[in-house]
Amino acid sequence: MSLNLFGSPSAHPSTVENERLEQMGALEPIAARARRRAVRAGDTEIDTGHLLHALLESDERALGLVTQLPTQATRLMGYLAQRSIGFGRDWRPGEGANAIRPRLSAPLAPPGWSRSAAAALERAALAALIRDRGEPDVLDLLAELVSDSECRAAAMLLGAGVELQGTVARVRAAAGRAAEQDEDGADEDGADDDGAGVGR
Repeated sequence: MSLNLFGSPSAHPSTVENERLEQMGALEPIAARARRRAVRAGDTEIDTGHLLHALLESDERALGLVTQLPTQATRLMGYLAQRSIGFGRDWRPGEGANAIRPRLSAPLAPPGWSRSAAAALERAALAALIRDRGEPDVLDLLAELVSDSECRAAAMLLGAGVELQGTVARVRAAAGRAAEQDEDGADEDGADDDGAGVGR
């Protein structure tokens, strides 16, 4: 099942890009940061590696969930830093049908989503709907990035010595706990509002 929230991964016009960002809710800052990374690097697609880097920088829970050892965290963040300045950026073909093409010094139009990145975002949104949650959490996206063993983000994690299957289970469990805490907080707020109305 595909929600098709983000349009065609190969669509580049900036107006389409902005419409996608507006539909991402809590993931909008992650998506925007990933897009900026792709633009600065001159990449023609926003791939799962850009999303992973943006996510790890934006949420303090993420790095601890995917890296159980300090050496893994150091290796992963070091690799991402190298990629962001251009070293090792072409270590393997990119994602999506349009990924194997000459690299430009600067994209002629804003980069579009790779197929793997768009699919991860859609699956994260679907996970939130299944859980009766309005919009996906950062951890929903992280779980979907790690679960796709063929994507660039997963390959980066493997290169840092991260075991994917156990990490997926750990991240999904954390996402479930976060959702429960949000629901409990919402119930408490509702109870406070009801109490405040008594005797008015």
